[in-house]
Amino acid sequence: MRILARSIALAFAGTMIQHAAQADDEMQKVIVTAQSRAQSAQEVPISMEVVTAREIQNLGARNLGDLTGYLPGLQVDATQATQPIFGIRGVQAGDFGIGTDTPVGIYVDGVYTGKTGGALMNFIDIQRVEVLKGPQGTLFGRNSAAGAISVVTNEPEADFDASGHIKVGDYGRANLDAMLNVPLGATTAARLVFVRDTSDGWVRNATTSTRTGGDNSWATRLSVKQKAGDATLLLSWEHEQLRQHGWPAFGVVKGSALPMAGYTGVYDAAYVANFSDPRKAPLENDTDGRETRNFDGVTLRAEVPLGGVTLRSTTAYRTFSSLNLTDNDGTARTDFMLATQDQKKAYNWQQEFKLSGATDKLDWVAGVSFYDNRERQRSSAIVNTQTLDSISLMQGGTPDFATLFTGLGMAGVPGVDGSSIFNWEENNEAKLHTRAFSLYGDLIWRLAPGTRLTTGLRWSRDRKEMQWYVPGRQSAALDTLLNTYGPAAGIDASALPANVIFAAAGPLAATPVNATHNWTDWSPRLVLDHKLTEDLLLFASLSRGYQAGGFNVFTPPNPTSSNPRERDPSFNPEKMTNLELGFKLYAPSLRATLNGSLFAYRFKNLQDVKLGGSSAIPTYNIINSDQEAKGLDLDGRIRITPRVTLFAGVELIDQTYQRFETTDTSGATLNLSGQPVGTPAFSGMAGVNANWEALNGRMSATFQGSYHGKNRCNDDTRALQCLNAPAFRTGTAVSKADLRVGWDTADGKFGIGLLVNNLFDKRYVYNLDGQTKAFGLPYASITAPRTIALELRGSL
Repeated sequence: MRILARSIALAFAGTMIQHAAQADDEMQKVIVTAQSRAQSAQEVPISMEVVTAREIQNLGARNLGDLTGYLPGLQVDATQATQPIFGIRGVQAGDFGIGTDTPVGIYVDGVYTGKTGGALMNFIDIQRVEVLKGPQGTLFGRNSAAGAISVVTNEPEADFDASGHIKVGDYGRANLDAMLNVPLGATTAARLVFVRDTSDGWVRNATTSTRTGGDNSWATRLSVKQKAGDATLLLSWEHEQLRQHGWPAFGVVKGSALPMAGYTGVYDAAYVANFSDPRKAPLENDTDGRETRNFDGVTLRAEVPLGGVTLRSTTAYRTFSSLNLTDNDGTARTDFMLATQDQKKAYNWQQEFKLSGATDKLDWVAGVSFYDNRERQRSSAIVNTQTLDSISLMQGGTPDFATLFTGLGMAGVPGVDGSSIFNWEENNEAKLHTRAFSLYGDLIWRLAPGTRLTTGLRWSRDRKEMQWYVPGRQSAALDTLLNTYGPAAGIDASALPANVIFAAAGPLAATPVNATHNWTDWSPRLVLDHKLTEDLLLFASLSRGYQAGGFNVFTPPNPTSSNPRERDPSFNPEKMTNLELGFKLYAPSLRATLNGSLFAYRFKNLQDVKLGGSSAIPTYNIINSDQEAKGLDLDGRIRITPRVTLFAGVELIDQTYQRFETTDTSGATLNLSGQPVGTPAFSGMAGVNANWEALNGRMSATFQGSYHGKNRCNDDTRALQCLNAPAFRTGTAVSKADLRVGWDTADGKFGIGLLVNNLFDKRYVYNLDGQTKAFGLPYASITAPRTIALELRGSL
C-alpha cells in the first residue's frame, strides 16, 4: 500500500500553497469546519478546496471573484458586484430577481448571505475560504443544493497585534487594509479591521470621457470576544459602502446602417462579418454604468459547554441597499438607446441553535435554524421614443412617434419635428417576504478502527409571499407636450400605451397583485469512509440537495388564464442527487498530498434566467431545466525540495441537459434535451512556490496559471456564445497567469512584494449578449488587461 501511495503522489501536485520552511507534517494541518466540526481537511470525506490567507495574498485576490480559475469547478462571475453569479461543477443560475435563490450557498462565519447584495464583498481579515462541492444541506443553512462556499474570518485574540497593508498599481490602483487587535482585560479582546479599495478603471468611455472598469469601496468590521468561564461570546459589526462605475459594455456592430439594413433575425455569416473586435475598438456608451451598495451586518455567536454537549448559537441581522445601472445596448446611438437599472433593499435576520457531542462510537451534530427576509426590487428599462420607433420598424411596424412629431411640427408646435426624441421609462416593482425553518442532524458512526459511517438528514420548510406591481410608463416631457398641444390636434396623451417593454406584465399588475407558496423537503446524506492506511482515506457518498422554489419578478399571476402555470407562476424546488467516490492521500515521505473524486449528479428544476417573452424588448424570464453530469476532480501538491512546492488541480466534466425546452427571442421553440449545457469539459490550474534566504531576510516567488477549455456549444449558444466571426471568437479556451515576487524580513513582520495579474496580457471576449441582441445589436464583455501593483506590509 505504501507503494500505491508513493505512485499516486508522484502522479500529481497540490493546490494549497504553504511556506516551504514549515515542517513537512504541517502540509496536512489545514483545519476546516466543513462538517460543523474542527477537522483536518485531509480527514473530511467531502470533495473540497481550501484557500488560505497566504494564498489569497499571493493571488492578490480581493473577493471570491478573483479565485475563479484557480479552484477548478468553481465559477464566479464578479463583473457586477451587486449581481454576482456563483457556480460549482457547472451548476449556476444568473437570475438577479428577488423571487429565486442560488443553488450555491454563500456563508460568512456561518451566516447565509443570500445571492445579490451581500454575497460578493471584499475580503476583510480572512482566515480561509472553504469551497465544498456537492449538496451540503445537512451541514450548512439553506440553499446549498449544488455546494457551499464558507468564508471564515479571524477572531479577536488575547495578545496585542496590529498590521497594515498597502497596494499601489497602474490604472490608479490604491488599496489599504489595517488591523488592530487589543486585549481588554484577561477575558476580553477586540479586533478592528478597515479596508479601502480603489482604482480608476482600465478603459475610458469615449462618449462621456469617464473611466470605467474600476473599483471604489471601503469596509470595516469590529469584533469583541468575551470568555466567561468555558463559555465564549463573540459580537461583530461590519459595514461596507460601494460607489463605482459599472462594467463596460462594448458594442460590436459599427455603422449607422446596421442593423436596419442587414439583420434578418439570424446571426449568419454575412451579418457577423460586420462585427468589429471589441478588444481593439473604443468604448462608446451613452450611459455611464453605476453600482452602489450600503451593507450592514451584526452577528452574535455564543458557544457554551453543557457537560458532554456543546451548545452553539448564531444570531445575525443583515441589511443592504443596492443600485445597478447598466448600458444595455453597448453604443452611443439614440435610435437604439437602452439602459437598465436594478434597485434592491433587503432586511433579514437569522437564528441557529446547534448542539454537538461525541462519544467513543459517535460524533453528532443537531440543529434548528430560522430565516426571515424582506426584500423589494425595482427594475427599470430606460429608452426613448426613437428606440421604440426602431423596434417597431424591426418588427415590421411603423415609426409612430416620428410620424406624430412630424405632424405636430407641421401644425406649428414649436421645437418639434420628426427627429425629436423624448425619454421613456418603464418600471417593474416586486416585494418578497421569505420565511424558512429547518431541522437537521449529522451523525458520524465509528463502525470499526479506521471506518466511519456518516448519516445526515435535514427537514426544510420555506414560505414565500410575492407581490408584483407594474405602474404606467414615465415620460413627463412627452406627456407635457401632448397635454399642451395635443387637444388642438385631436391627440390624447392617455391614449399612448401604458407600457411597451413590460406590456405583458403591465395589465396583470397595474395594481399590486400577490401570490404565496410553501415548500417542504427531506434531504438525506450518507457517507462511508475508510482509512486504508494511516495516510490514505477512501470515501463514498450519496446525498441530495434542496433549494426552495420561487417566482419570476417579471411574471405576475394571471387569474383568468386557462393555463394553470399562468394562474400560479411559482417554480418547483430545485433538487440535486449526487454520488461521489473519492480519496485523500497524504504521503509524508514524499511531502505530498493528492485528493480525487469521481462524481455524478442529476439536478432537477434548475432555475435560471433567459431573455425572451412577447414584449417589444425581450425581458428576463425564469426557465427550468433538468441537468446531469459526471466528472473527475483532482488536486494535490508536492514539496520537491525544502524550498520549492508544486501545486495543481483539474476538473473533467460532461454536463448535459436532460430536459430543457423554451422559446428564443423570435418566439421559436428550443429543445436542448441531450445537448451540452456549455461548461468546458476541462479546467485546470498549476503553479510553483519557491523561497530562499536573501538580504538578511527571505525572498519568495509564486507563479500560477489557469486554463479553461472552450465552451461546449448547443443550439441556443452556438449563434453568439460560440461565435466564430472574422474579427473575433467567443467561447474559446481561456488561460491566465499571475506572478508574485516578495521579500520579508527574517522575523516575518515586514515585507514588500510585486504582483502581476494576467502576466501575459491575455484578452478574451467572454460574453456576447444583451437585450438588444434580438435586433442585431449584441454587446460584448472583455477580460481586463494586465495589471501591476507594489505591496508594502508591516505588523507588530
